Order: sequence, then C-alpha cells, then structure tokens
Amino acid sequence: MDEDCLKNVALILVEPQDEINIGTAVRAMRNFGLSTLRLVRPAGADPKRIAISAPRCEEFIDQVEIFESVDDAVADCVLTLGLTARRRAANWRVLDPRQAATEVVKTTEQGPVGLLFGREDSGLPNEVVDRCHAAVTIPTDPAYSSMNLGQAVTLTCWEISRLAQGIDTEKVALDEVRPESEFDPAPMAGLERMFDQAEEALGAIEFFKTETNEHIMRSIRSVFLRAGLDRRELAIWHGIFKEVVAYLKRTGRR
Repeated sequence: MDEDCLKNVALILVEPQDEINIGTAVRAMRNFGLSTLRLVRPAGADPKRIAISAPRCEEFIDQVEIFESVDDAVADCVLTLGLTARRRAANWRVLDPRQAATEVVKTTEQGPVGLLFGREDSGLPNEVVDRCHAAVTIPTDPAYSSMNLGQAVTLTCWEISRLAQGIDTEKVALDEVRPESEFDPAPMAGLERMFDQAEEALGAIEFFKTETNEHIMRSIRSVFLRAGLDRRELAIWHGIFKEVVAYLKRTGRR
C-alpha cells in the first residue's frame, strides 16, 4: 500500500450531528489505511462516544482536528472534492467514486487532498460544494439515493485504497485530466483570496447588475476550479484582479 499517498488524504466531515456516525467514519478510514480526519463545527466530539463505533482507535481519535470553518479545514488542500447525492443545477464537474479515487491518488503526489462530507440530515450546502474542484456522486437507486454517512465514507475510502494498493492497476480515465505543470498546484487558501479579489474587482467596475452576485461568483469559481490552477497561474490572476482595483483608485474612479 502507498502509505505516503494515503497520508495526504484528509476526510472532512462538515457539521456532523452524531458522534456515533463520526465513529463509523473513523472505523472505515482505519479499515482502508487513511489517517487524517477533520471536523467542521461538529455538534459533539466526545472521544468516548466516538470510540463506541470505532473500537481500538483511541490514538487515532485523539488526533482528530476540529475547525470553525470549511475554509480553514481545506486551506492547505490542492484538491477538494465534495460528496453529494444530488446532481445539482450549478455547473460543477461531477465524478463517480472511481474517477474521484483516480484523481485523488494522482494529486496526492503534489499535496493534500480534501474529501468533504455533509451533515447526516442535509448533506453539503451549495456554498461548500462551490469550494470544491468537483462533486462526487455515488450511483444509487434514484428512488432512494441518500446514503448513511458511514456508508459513503466506506465506499470512498475503499476506492482510494484499492488504487493505492495497486489492486486496480488500470487507471480510470477522467473526463478531464488535471494539466501537468512545473509548479505546485494552487492551495485552496490562495484560491479563496483570489476569489475575494475577483469579487472586489468586478464590483468596482460595476459588473454586477443585480442585488446579488452569488450566481455570477459561483460560475466564476467553477471555471477556475475546473482549470486546476498552479501557484504561478494563481499569482497572475490574483495580480490581475488586484491591479484592476488599484488602477481605479489611482485614476480617481473609485
């Protein structure tokens, strides 16, 4: 098993409501060799309750990290994938678990990868999936598509583990292959700063024509996240948006 690969995979549970479900996720991760678990605003995180469904995992549970926001939890990630049962209208790139595993294993050579799972009762909200390079949907019966959190984590971990172990040596072709670059991939923290700068620049030139700019920014996010920017490209785009605002200030137009 490629342990270095699996060490670079972080499972991120967003607002989990039940420590027993956290424990089932821990157990699945340990079954398949993953070790990094991050929780965003959990309703509870009592190690003893988590251990009920994850026996003999006390040392692992003690290392679980807790964050106040999704942005903080994914800040160091160079690839983020959001698990969702719904193929929503937004223009997100959608992968199945095997395609996602292929992209995860490939990208761990460049940096940390974050896999985001939503609340047990409502899944990931749109604004979280907006922060993902792609959505991952597990094919299920449309009449009963919602899966238990532990089941979704187990299937996802298995697909990643089988590739890391070389069980499936034939890589699954992706709809889009992340472009090779001599520079490291752009981390999510840098991308978020760039998106903020882009929103400020577009507002400064009065590009937004409606009271809300959410749908426009969602499309812009989708374009850049699909592009898979490296650090140099990120710096260029950030500089472009920053200079728009600076130019308007220099010329007295803002």
